[in-house]
Amino acid sequence: MTIRDDMNLHAASCREAIESGQAPPHWSGADIHGADLSDADIAGATLAGATLAGADLHGADIHGADLHDADLHDADLSRVSLTDADLSGADLHGAYLSCADLHDANLRGANLSGAYLCGADLHDANLSGADLTDADLSCADLSDADLSDADLAGADLAGANLSDTNLAGANLSRVNLSDTNLRGAYLRGANGIRSAGPIGAEGRLIYAVAHADGPRIYAGCFTGTVAEMISAVETRYADGTGREQYRAAYLAAVAFVATIGTFNLENPS
Repeated sequence: MTIRDDMNLHAASCREAIESGQAPPHWSGADIHGADLSDADIAGATLAGATLAGADLHGADIHGADLHDADLHDADLSRVSLTDADLSGADLHGAYLSCADLHDANLRGANLSGAYLCGADLHDANLSGADLTDADLSCADLSDADLSDADLAGADLAGANLSDTNLAGANLSRVNLSDTNLRGAYLRGANGIRSAGPIGAEGRLIYAVAHADGPRIYAGCFTGTVAEMISAVETRYADGTGREQYRAAYLAAVAFVATIGTFNLENPS
């Protein structure tokens, strides 16, 4: 019986098959949950619909692999290479993808809720319609990625690069935008966020993100409530500071973005 025929593969069998030079493996639909495939070379593998829940794949080379509809929940995918991989419809909820290379990967409709993607490279990735609720995307590179209609509610985007990212129709309620780069991002039709600007000598953009207890304002290195932002503007641009000409513009921008109001957890529209 070949590895391809056996649909209930054990971790040891997987490792032996890879080390024996049987590459790329064809394990569509296989159950290899919990397998130790760390640092393995399975580039171009066919793993469509396979069960890899809880598997250890850290440091593995899986670029160009077919993993559509695969179950990878709670798997360790830290520092893996998944460039050009097909992960459309895959279940990656709770997966650990720290510093993973996913540029140009297809994650359309994938479930990444609660996934840890700190420092991951998602440049040019297709995340259209993906579920990224409560995911940790801090310091991740999402530049030029397609996040249209994705659900990012509650995601941590602190320090992330979303320059020129397509966020049309995405849900951005409750996201953390501290030090996030949104230059050139396309936000038309996005929910839970409102922007205004550029304002002042710095050409600053102001964003308001909807939360259950009222909007959070993000402007440069500032993060806080509407009242805190108004207080900061009144202080920084007070009469006699030489910057008072920008005060009215900032206050008008804050008043506009703050109309986003609160976020209704049952109806985010």
